[in-house]
Amino acid sequence: MRRHRWPAQPPPATGGTQVHGPTVLAAHPYLTLQLNDITAYPSGMQLRLVLTATGRCAELAHHETRSLTDPEDYSGHWSYLSVFVTIGDIEGEADPYHPVTRSTRARPTEYRTLPHYWVGTCQDSGALTLTAGWEEIGLPPTTTTIKLGPNPYLPSTSRSE
Repeated sequence: MRRHRWPAQPPPATGGTQVHGPTVLAAHPYLTLQLNDITAYPSGMQLRLVLTATGRCAELAHHETRSLTDPEDYSGHWSYLSVFVTIGDIEGEADPYHPVTRSTRARPTEYRTLPHYWVGTCQDSGALTLTAGWEEIGLPPTTTTIKLGPNPYLPSTSRSE
């Protein structure tokens, strides 16, 4: 197994074919983690996740993602959703390139983030294993193996002659 780290970068600007739709990865009383979709491109795949937290979990998420430039915060400690991907013979951590967080001042006990991840590899493995967690807010690591639909950018290995 080769180890890799996928950096925070967007997918190509055009193209892409959805190879997997929405799936709930974890559901706890105050936390939900969902895979929105996986889109294949000639050079890799985009994974779009949605994490929603309420109550104390949301308060912790707001605290963990506060700006490090806050003059009132001297700790310099922060955290975010951790995502680990295995596809074929490659495994590694993926960094979010578009961690959009939505909240309102009127409801500080709600937190929602929509991170996107770029996995810059295309392999004909037919499945992807995703481990995601954020223990600092109460989401233990959860692992899901996702069967992928046909990737039109890979040559077919089962052609009949």
